[in-house]
This record gives sequence, C-alpha cells and structure tokens, in this order.
Amino acid sequence: MVKIWTRDEYHKQLGWKRFWKEDCPFCNAEEQEWHTLWKGKHWYILHNLYPYSGNEQHLMAVPYAHREVSIDLTEDELKELKEVHQFMSQYFWGEHYFSCTRESFWNRSIEHYHVHFIPGKLQGKYLRKMLENQGFPIREDLES
Repeated sequence: MVKIWTRDEYHKQLGWKRFWKEDCPFCNAEEQEWHTLWKGKHWYILHNLYPYSGNEQHLMAVPYAHREVSIDLTEDELKELKEVHQFMSQYFWGEHYFSCTRESFWNRSIEHYHVHFIPGKLQGKYLRKMLENQGFPIREDLES
C-alpha cells in the first residue's frame, strides 16, 4: 500500500514550491522506484502520492526525459505512449477511469510533462471539485 497525501498536505509539505528542470523529482526515476508500477523504454507509470481524488489508484505516466509539454515528445515516446494506455486499460479493467494532462504552465507544481489516470466517472460535480482544488476558476453554477 502506498501512502497517499491530500493536495493540501502536498502544498503545505512543499511550501507551495514549484519544481523546475534543475530539481525535477520525475527526472530521477530511481527515486520514484518504490511506487513505480511499470517501466518502458521511454515512460514509467507510478502512483500519484498526492492524488486529486484522494484515491490510491490515481496513477501517472511520466517520460524519463524531461519534457515540458506534449509537443516536446519524440516520435518514439509517442509510440510507446500506446503501451502506457494498454497498461492502464488492463490496470483499470472493468472500471471507469479517465486521463488528463495540463499543457499550460499555470498552476503546475512540476514542469515535467505527465499524464494523470484517475479512477471513477468524469462527472460534473466531481470534475468541478477537482478543478476548483487545482485553482481553476469555475463560474457556472451546476444544478443537482
């Protein structure tokens, strides 16, 4: 079982620090080994220790090479991303899950491209809460 912290605990623990290339925790895959589930040639998959949903099944796919946005990915990295999705399909077999990433740098704590795979259904109130917790302004009111 992997120890999971809330996003608030994450930000308090790090003092709202942002990680740049010089101190990027994803660039040293060996340090992440203890919560890594899968390793490919260009990507590795690990548990998100600070999941948006508070769920220990929240996984992330991370390229070994420091990339900031998806257009920085090489052709080989994009090809292996298919294997990442195949792994996730097997991991979440029969369960609902969705994937997401942020391309902009606004409110990202780590400037290393990664893809989130989050269990559950992508529903209005759930998505709204997740986005609000990440600092995205939500202006519309949702009906029950």
